Amino acid sequence: MKPSVLIVEDDVEFIDELRRIFAKLPRPSMLAVASSHSAAVAALDRDFYDLILLDLKIPTVDGALDADSRHGHAVFAHARSMTPGTPIFVLTGSPAEDFIRPMLRQTNQVDIWGEGVPLETIQFLRKLNVDEFPKQIGPMISAIDGLNDIEIIGTTATFGPEEKRLVSIFAKKFRGVSVRVSPLGGGLSAAKVARLYVTDSQGARVCDVAAKLGSPETIRSEGDRYNRMVVRLDPGATPRNLGELYFGGGKQSGIFYGLAEGFSFSAFDAACSGEVPPGQAVKALEAATANWRRDIAQTRRPIHQVRRRMLTDEWHRRILEEFSIPWAVDFEAREIQTLWACIHGDLHGANALLSKDGRAVLIDYGDVGDGTVSLDPNTLELSLLFHPDGPDMGDWPSLDQAKHWGSPDAYLQGCPAEEFVRECRRWANDVAAGPREIAASAYSYLIRQLKYDETNKELALALLDGVKTFFDAR
Repeated sequence: MKPSVLIVEDDVEFIDELRRIFAKLPRPSMLAVASSHSAAVAALDRDFYDLILLDLKIPTVDGALDADSRHGHAVFAHARSMTPGTPIFVLTGSPAEDFIRPMLRQTNQVDIWGEGVPLETIQFLRKLNVDEFPKQIGPMISAIDGLNDIEIIGTTATFGPEEKRLVSIFAKKFRGVSVRVSPLGGGLSAAKVARLYVTDSQGARVCDVAAKLGSPETIRSEGDRYNRMVVRLDPGATPRNLGELYFGGGKQSGIFYGLAEGFSFSAFDAACSGEVPPGQAVKALEAATANWRRDIAQTRRPIHQVRRRMLTDEWHRRILEEFSIPWAVDFEAREIQTLWACIHGDLHGANALLSKDGRAVLIDYGDVGDGTVSLDPNTLELSLLFHPDGPDMGDWPSLDQAKHWGSPDAYLQGCPAEEFVRECRRWANDVAAGPREIAASAYSYLIRQLKYDETNKELALALLDGVKTFFDAR
C-alpha cells in the first residue's frame, strides 16, 4: 500500500506545486485533495491517511469565498479527535503566526514508523520555503513506504489499512520482515485480537505476540488495567507487555503481548477436541487467576451490582422491554453473599491459551477489574454456547435441558464437553461465597447475551429460567 496523503488546500496553483514535489520523491504516494472544511472532514471520516498537509485558511465548502483560518483550525481539531495517530504538517505563511505555539503543545515526539528516529507528530511547513519540502517530507514518505517490505501472511480479512499499518510498524520495530497472522477470539467488541508470529530475514522467530487493536481509549484503558491489576498474577499466567502503538495507524492503536513458546491451543480446543485434557485446562486457569482472590473477604451486595459488571442499566431496561423476564427486577433487588475481587471479566474460551503440557495464559485484559469471582468460570462454561468462535455443540442443550441448568446430571446429558463444564462448575463452587453468587453471575452473563443480534435468544431465556430455578432452591 502506497503512502496515503491528504492535502487540505484551496489554492489550485499551490496544490499543483505539491503534486510536483511528491512526484519527484523516490517513493510514490497516493494524494487526495480536500479544498474546504466540509470536504476535509468527510475525507477524514471516510478514509485512512498516513500524513495530513493542512492549510488553515480554507473555505467552509468547495467554491465558497469565506476562507478563514478558523475553518482550518476546526479541521485540525477534527483530525486530532478522529485520527489521533496521524501526523500533521500545518502549512503556514510566517514562522511568527500566533497559532503555532498552542498547536505545538499538542505534539508528541515518537518513532512513528519503526525507523528508530523520533519525529514530531505536528510540524510546520512555510509555504515560502516550498523548496525545502522534499527534505522534510521525503524521509517520512520513505519510512511509510518501507513498511511494505514487511510481508503479512494469513488471516487479515477483518483488518483495514490502519490495522495492517500497526502490524507492520510493530514488526519493523522488532526488526522482523514477516508476520504470520491468525485470529484470536475478540468476542463482540469493536477491538480486534490476533496472534502475530514475527520472523526475521533468515526465517527465525523474533516474537510470538497476542495483539489487540482498537481505539486509543480502549488500548490506554487496557494498558492501565495491565499495569495495575494483571501484573499481580503469577508471571507465568500472563504474557509480557511488549509495547503500545498510538501513532501511524490513524484511528487505531495497538497493544502487544509476548507469548512464550508452546501455547498453541485455546480453552475451546480443550473443551471438545481433547487437544489438552479438559479437566487439566480448567484447573490451570483456576490456578492462573488465584492471586486475584487471595486474602479477599466476602461482602454482601444486591444482584443488580453483579449484573452491572456485565450490562449497563440502560441496556438492562431495553432488554426487559423487549423480552419477557417478569421476575428479573425483583431478582436483582435480592442481596447475596459474594466474594468480590479482581477478575478477568471476559474469560471466554478464546481468551485462554494452553500448552500441550497443561500450562495456561490469559489474554485480552479490556474487562479486568473487580467483580464476583464466579463470573470467570461461568463465562468460561457458557461461552461454549454463545461465543461466535466457540466449538460446535451440536443440538445440545435442548431448551428443556437448559431449564435444568442447575442440575448437572440432567443438563449435561449428551453434552460434547461434559468434563469441561463439570470442571467449570467445580471451579465456581470452590471460589464462590455460595450457590446464590453462582446463580447471580450466570444470570448476569446470560442477560447480556440478549443484547447481541447473533444470540440464540430462546436458549438464553431458557437458561435464565434454569438459573432462576437454581437460585430459588437455595
